[in-house]
Amino acid sequence: MYNMYNFKLKEYARAYILPQCYENLFTCVDGFKKGTIFKDLYKPYNENKKYNC
Repeated sequence: MYNMYNFKLKEYARAYILPQCYENLFTCVDGFKKGTIFKDLYKPYNENKKYNC
């Protein structure tokens, strides 16, 4: 592979991602409001929760 200056480009890495079926999704409108379309990833921040540190 060469770029516009005829320098040889090296390939450092290659990613392979398997196709996945999307399950347990929010609607588009709810996904925009919650910041994700995946119900399994939605973890809202709870300001009232007390932590013992």
